[in-house]
Amino acid sequence: MRLYPLCCLLLLTGCFGRDSEPIHPPQRVPTDLLQPVPGYTGPVPQTEGQLSDALIAERRGRQAANAKLSTIGEILNEEKPR
Repeated sequence: MRLYPLCCLLLLTGCFGRDSEPIHPPQRVPTDLLQPVPGYTGPVPQTEGQLSDALIAERRGRQAANAKLSTIGEILNEEKPR
């Protein structure tokens, strides 16, 4: 039974040829980038000023979310070490 781990390791090393690339673990993404971005969370706007404020808050939330997505994309698409 002691030879079993040794045999398994030898069999697994035969799976990797010289032409295959090594498997790299996925990049770590900071948890603050995975948090949702709130847009406008107030009451339903009743006046034009409130509607304007709500639209600005929505736009800022959307821009923050898009910035987070682009940062995550840069992290995941980095060159992997060889």
